[in-house]
Amino acid sequence: MPAAPSKRVKGTQIRRHFLIGNTAHVLPSPGFPDPPPDGHTKGWTVYVRPLPNGPDITTWLKKVQFKLHHTYTDASRTIEAPGPFEVSETGYGEFGVEIRLYFAQESGEKAVYREHYLVLAAYGSDDQRARQERENKIVAERLETIEFNEPTQEFFKTLTSEEQFNWLKVKKGRGKGKKPDFIFEGAVEPTAQLPEKASEPGQAGAGGAWSVQYERQVLAQLQQSAAALDHSIEQEKRAMEERRRRLEEVGGAIGAK
Repeated sequence: MPAAPSKRVKGTQIRRHFLIGNTAHVLPSPGFPDPPPDGHTKGWTVYVRPLPNGPDITTWLKKVQFKLHHTYTDASRTIEAPGPFEVSETGYGEFGVEIRLYFAQESGEKAVYREHYLVLAAYGSDDQRARQERENKIVAERLETIEFNEPTQEFFKTLTSEEQFNWLKVKKGRGKGKKPDFIFEGAVEPTAQLPEKASEPGQAGAGGAWSVQYERQVLAQLQQSAAALDHSIEQEKRAMEERRRRLEEVGGAIGAK
């Protein structure tokens, strides 16, 4: 008989941040067939990954299904824990990859869907595009968040256990017969939250490593873009009104003849 479902922790919400994205390279490139398949110009990897300083993603994510373009053999690819949750292929065109996330059985949560549009061409500012072409590496990723509302008691213990950060630490022995220590040696302390600042430049969004600071920068850029768009719309409205007025004048002049 299946185990009875665990009770839920009332009034509790736990969030997990993670990354969905892809890398892409002009072929030939290490790690991809050489020579590449006929007509294929790019090698790419689409992935679901934890934050660089975040908890072990497999504490809550147990399986990821990637649905590729129908022209690929076995277009539906399923990757189970411990992963890595990624699929590598070669091709020439961009398309949307459907992604289905399956959670740990003890969570009692249903699978959820996400989608990532495969980016194969350089993007961003002139400097950013030049760097991507020079390094032959495109990185297109975004930050995603999963919210577990009132998780089961068993799942709550997993999500709050210190052991989920062991993957970020170095295992060091303490002598024969003694339990080893796990020591963190990185520049950014492990946390389930976004760090305030990145410890070093990264590839996130062709800008910098994911952090609260970078998130604020992205939001500010979006606000500026929205303001510029609103301004353009207002200008077009005024121009349209002026065109309408002129057409009425022309129509009136023609009618008067």
